[in-house]
Amino acid sequence: MDIKKIIAKLPVGYAEDAAGMNGDQLRAEIIRAETSLRWVQQEMKADEKLTGARELMKDLSSAYNEAKKAQRAKIDYSLHVLEERGELGVGNHAVDSDEDAVTGPRPARVDASKAKKSSRAA
Repeated sequence: MDIKKIIAKLPVGYAEDAAGMNGDQLRAEIIRAETSLRWVQQEMKADEKLTGARELMKDLSSAYNEAKKAQRAKIDYSLHVLEERGELGVGNHAVDSDEDAVTGPRPARVDASKAKKSSRAA
């Protein structure tokens, strides 16, 4: 939990107010916030414009999503066939443990303890 990010989202002055609250007051604040959050969620569900916009978004994006699914399925199936044939790799060679089929060779791993020792020697 990054407290700085949480504080940035708080209403102005809330952090200072909360710092002066005792445990019971903080617990009551949690309950008020949970109640408010539930109310907001119910209002969102009841908002006809928002529901309509979601449905419109689904309708407009469905063709794109289907096309993406079909292309992803082609990739997955082609990889499956290559793997079954023992041909999964880059070019005509199999991918070894230090190489990725898409991005190519991975950088060498450095042992942190060795890196510290070599930087001290320099």
